[in-house]
Amino acid sequence: MTWEIMSRMLESNDSIAQTQQINGIVRSLKNSKLGPSVTLPILDKDNLPSNNIGLSRAKKWLAKIFQVFESEIDGLYAAHNCLGSAIYYLEPSAECKKQYSLKQIYNLLVMDTGTIDSNCFKLLEEILPNMSANARQWFVRYWIRKPRNGINEGIVTKILAKYYNKPTKDVKKHLNFNSLDVVVYHYNQSKDPPCNLTHGKFVKPMLAKEVVMDKWPENKIVDYKYDGNRYQIHKEGDNVIIFNRKGSIVTEQFQDVVESVREYYIDCILDGEIYPIRNDGSPAEHKLMGTRVHSKNHAEAREKVPVKWVIFDCLKIGLETIMELPYSKRVLKMSKLPDQAHRMDKDGDTLAFYNQAINDGFEGIIVKDSSLPYEAGKRSIGWAKYKPPRINLDVVIVKAKYGQGNRSNVFGTFEIAVKNDTEFVSVGSVGSGFSDEDLIKLTNTLRRNVISFENKTFELAPKVILEVTADLVSRDENNNLGLRFPRCIRIRDDKFVADINTLQDVEALE
Repeated sequence: MTWEIMSRMLESNDSIAQTQQINGIVRSLKNSKLGPSVTLPILDKDNLPSNNIGLSRAKKWLAKIFQVFESEIDGLYAAHNCLGSAIYYLEPSAECKKQYSLKQIYNLLVMDTGTIDSNCFKLLEEILPNMSANARQWFVRYWIRKPRNGINEGIVTKILAKYYNKPTKDVKKHLNFNSLDVVVYHYNQSKDPPCNLTHGKFVKPMLAKEVVMDKWPENKIVDYKYDGNRYQIHKEGDNVIIFNRKGSIVTEQFQDVVESVREYYIDCILDGEIYPIRNDGSPAEHKLMGTRVHSKNHAEAREKVPVKWVIFDCLKIGLETIMELPYSKRVLKMSKLPDQAHRMDKDGDTLAFYNQAINDGFEGIIVKDSSLPYEAGKRSIGWAKYKPPRINLDVVIVKAKYGQGNRSNVFGTFEIAVKNDTEFVSVGSVGSGFSDEDLIKLTNTLRRNVISFENKTFELAPKVILEVTADLVSRDENNNLGLRFPRCIRIRDDKFVADINTLQDVEALE
């Protein structure tokens, strides 16, 4: 399969139902000699490593390559809200002058774009003018990691399952422990990839659910729920690696945590949380984590925002993999390590422990089934989140309006939605809980996601996720669901759209 052929496949499968999309891609893969080995690593944008390209730099490069003013590209971008479409309409009649393999395109997509004098620019200058208009469009979409075709990890999992005739649950398990290219390699050999723990190989975390009190597990272990970011830490001798919940290495951001973990008496793979603290050690606002995560000056960020690392699970200790052990035994195995999450005594009062957590400034508690193994990549009822009795939801922004008064230059009100299969359903609007810094950040981000503008309202591509809280769920006179008195808790840069709450979740809260 060449890039020209793949771009035709992408175009034909754009904006159709998910099942049709999966079937169409599988048919194309079976008709190609390459199969999934090169195709799928391109299809899933989240699988592509960062190439350090941004919208502004991409526009400058493309203007130079196609010898037009940047303002011309800006105009087309404003009209279509997609840089790929802008390049398509720059020369919609362009025909293919030279074919390029998917391997060539993949290598180009992942090349670092550090400077305009880089090899990447020189190759783009040579290759892009030789592509058809449609091939250029899809290349640019994937180059800036905004294909806007709905293909994500979940769809790639289903494509693999259908192509190789394997149960979806098995494919998901293999992807929890291995990269996509490793899984495809083993499937091509008619083998299953190993699902074992290795230092430096990220494992997708087990996730908790909001569970009502009467459905808590009977045999439970209760931990504090910390208001920080989830991380996985691998220690082997002095070599410490920190992964965020998406699997990206963020070790340089938390050298203070690295120094602490290096002192542990034994090698291990740990699951836990890093949260911001005040000078007295008490928990600080979660919003401060943004400074640690996004700052380019890690030393300065470390001084401004001290953090604490807490362990709430262990996947491997020494040479022993303990994921399959019950949680109660994993707790015993890791109990000699420092930085343990605060746990309730065996015979403690759960509600009293919850009140203690709230009084100490934390989010709530996690009630865990002591008999469960560590189920990588699974959101389990056996890990029950319990927070203050308000409604907490992860939602996506679908519309925005500018604010008023001193906030008239930034978006101030946001229509939010939850997912229902392949659609998004509005659950009202939120305009409180944001700092001035939050609104500036959201405005700069959402401006790049505009689909249309009407009646002072911007319709947006559903990409930016918020965690919101509300008093309750209600219905209006038209029976539409909505949140009463919603308030933003935080912007969830650490989550994917696939992670947001569903319509069924909201209906269950009525």
